[in-house]
Amino acid sequence: MTNLLETAALRMEFDRAAGGLSAITNKLTGETYAVSGDAFAVETTAFSRTQAEMRQVAWSVTADSVTARYADADLTVEVAYELRSGDHFFQKRMAITFAAAGGVTQITVSRPVFAATGLDIVCYRHPDFDWVTEYVEAKHGWGLRRPADSEPARTFFGRTARGGFFTGVEMAYDNSRLEAKALALGYAPNLKVKAGERLECEPLYFGVYRRGERDGRAADWVPLSAAEVVGTDARSGFNGAAAAGLGVTSGSAGIATPQARDKVLPLPSESAAMAAMTSAILGPPRHGLMAFACGWHCQMEQGEYDTDAKLEGDLRSLEFCVECGLDGVSDCHPWGGESRKMAALGEGQHYELSERPKRFLESARELKLKVVQWPTMNNTHPWKDYGKPFRLDRPEWLRGIEGEAHRKPNADDCRHREANCLACEPFYDWLQKIILDDALGAGLYDAWCMDGDFWGTGAYFHTVLSVTCLAENHEHLPGDANYACQRRLDRMIAEVRRRHPGIYIAMCRPPMDLGVWANRHVDACFTLIESGTGGSNIAAGDEVRTASRMRVHHHFFPHWMDWSLLFPSYGNPAQYPDWPNGHIDYLMLSAMSCSPNLLLYLPTKTGIPDADKAEIRKWLDWGRANVKYILVRHDLFDWPGKGRVDGSAHLIGDRGLIFLFNPSDEEKVAEFALTPESTGFTGTGPVEIVQEHPASERHATFRPGASVRWLLLPETAVVLRVGEQ
Repeated sequence: MTNLLETAALRMEFDRAAGGLSAITNKLTGETYAVSGDAFAVETTAFSRTQAEMRQVAWSVTADSVTARYADADLTVEVAYELRSGDHFFQKRMAITFAAAGGVTQITVSRPVFAATGLDIVCYRHPDFDWVTEYVEAKHGWGLRRPADSEPARTFFGRTARGGFFTGVEMAYDNSRLEAKALALGYAPNLKVKAGERLECEPLYFGVYRRGERDGRAADWVPLSAAEVVGTDARSGFNGAAAAGLGVTSGSAGIATPQARDKVLPLPSESAAMAAMTSAILGPPRHGLMAFACGWHCQMEQGEYDTDAKLEGDLRSLEFCVECGLDGVSDCHPWGGESRKMAALGEGQHYELSERPKRFLESARELKLKVVQWPTMNNTHPWKDYGKPFRLDRPEWLRGIEGEAHRKPNADDCRHREANCLACEPFYDWLQKIILDDALGAGLYDAWCMDGDFWGTGAYFHTVLSVTCLAENHEHLPGDANYACQRRLDRMIAEVRRRHPGIYIAMCRPPMDLGVWANRHVDACFTLIESGTGGSNIAAGDEVRTASRMRVHHHFFPHWMDWSLLFPSYGNPAQYPDWPNGHIDYLMLSAMSCSPNLLLYLPTKTGIPDADKAEIRKWLDWGRANVKYILVRHDLFDWPGKGRVDGSAHLIGDRGLIFLFNPSDEEKVAEFALTPESTGFTGTGPVEIVQEHPASERHATFRPGASVRWLLLPETAVVLRVGEQ
């Protein structure tokens, strides 16, 4: 039997006696990486077991998989390597069945040693928030720092002069590490297991890439400092930490220093290969262009509808959204504003919409607007003092903490926050029933999201730490509950999608901070900058494109999963910013060049000019007509910022769109090539390029491989149409 799997990109050779990989050939470069030590290990509270200590009882090879099974008196372990036709990556999966009840503390999926000429292996931690921290200081004048080394995901890049590989575990907060020459790829579940239980482990990914021309200029393939992108002349004064109720904020009168350039960052070729893999695993996108208003940031009620006047005001806000051509609105308050009612639910009681929230949803349905249901997962309102854990009649459902519990919303000392534990099985089952049967089952929501963190606070990126719970009656062993909570949230998202297959699923926290692998089954994930763009729409467009590039190139999100955010926040009733007039086309095109998902912050009560509403609606209609091109994206080399021209190509073969942006106050020339690396162009014959926006008679015909130069006027967004008339 031939022990190998192969595609056009890579070949995998196996040693059946050793029970793992013996070599991987990167067919894109012709390099072979010798592999030794590709074996699993399992540690429990009662024993430790390595693959070598177990008996191989089955081995089979098909066209796209190699599977093996190992067994002894304590465990049965199934291992599968899957390489699909056309892919440049494979996945290694494991499932463990335990003979007796116990606790599993560590799973090592593989511990390979790679050997190849000139091979260098580096660890890249993501998602990082250095640029976001700098942005907040530059734009809003306050600062918060995320703890050092708290980036939750690890990707290991094996680099040679011609290309290399990338590998890691598909989860947040794994504990993979480089030990001498070996990669220990695994995680600490800290889970209880039952006798006979089959535990599906988190997959390992491994892919290959070839270096490209852009890698030689990788030192310049980074975002400009936030001060260079957004400037400091139009600070909005919006304090995101204060708005979230955080107990401590660290103000800063100065500007953060530019982000370090010497830390490990992915090469352009590595980013492209990683993002292509995550798109293949998580995709395809299920929806077209989806433009929503964020109710909380759009002057809508943040408390309950305790008067008809408050409801009527939000009904007028819905009409405003229709006038702007939006698809929907996210609920402006958790649980439809009925957090107090949620906190009072007891045994056998159901969540039923009160009259006013129901009228809001029915009105939205009549206006053909989708509404995002906004539940919470361990506190009825993590952002308000009156928020409480669910079901206080069941104290065993609470997270176990050291010392005295408190109920301060979003306190920096999140470890003492009183909240439910998502990894308490009876609580999870109750909450899932409330969400799926009572809330979504009412039939008035067409979209769904989650927000908050596993601690029970409203979170900001600095509080997204590995959660602990000392309770002894939950699914996890006492102590580290992070994986158990991640696993439960992932299951809930999957169940929402299974039960409501047409629903639009958008995530805020914790998935937005936990990285790409926390967003399985998700259609859109909140972008990096959530406090509102502010200032001019030129600067706002540059911010949107910078954040989206970081999401794709540094965090490896599929571009169609990013949720571009437009306009300043109107979430603080005491200080509404001015509406940014002018250059709406620049911001709208920036957002659509990034993603098909748009989230708008709008003054739905104080209003905007009718002409601006019409322009927003015009561009959304244009985006829907061109969504097949928006669903593909190939960024030009330069990142956004003053003094630069940047953009992205959205081509299918030899047809599509190219977006170009000149934020400078002087004319600039954009340069790109009709090649796969520069623009993703794969045509074989001449094509015509026409400037569609701003309207112009300029057009020209170019052959494949040609270098194109296009003049851009100052502070202008340009759309070129390629190969279509």
